[in-house]
Amino acid sequence: MAYEKDYRKRILNFYYENGKTKTLFQFNISSSTLYGWIKLKKETGDLSSRTRKRKFKVLDPEKLDEYMKNPKNADKYIREISKDFGCEKETVRAALKKLGYTRKKNRQNTGSRTRKK
Repeated sequence: MAYEKDYRKRILNFYYENGKTKTLFQFNISSSTLYGWIKLKKETGDLSSRTRKRKFKVLDPEKLDEYMKNPKNADKYIREISKDFGCEKETVRAALKKLGYTRKKNRQNTGSRTRKK
């Protein structure tokens, strides 16, 4: 749960005046939350929440389409394609879906292992 910046300031001011125990019970927050805010204030000088930077790779659809048109690559598993492109399997799966490729591999049934209903 994210707290607003003004609310965090109010809690820290209360903490500096009244101490940890009163602050935790008054505002019903955990000590790790309080100490995290104190640490954030010391490190950055501000109480704004940190934004996380996401690193992800977007595949070029044209390169993937050319790759899939090559007959030797047409039968590869998604995990093999992801290794070739250096990205996650889910990225490849989503890109293939957008391009209209289906990746289901059907097993051939053997007569001895199939059951009749």
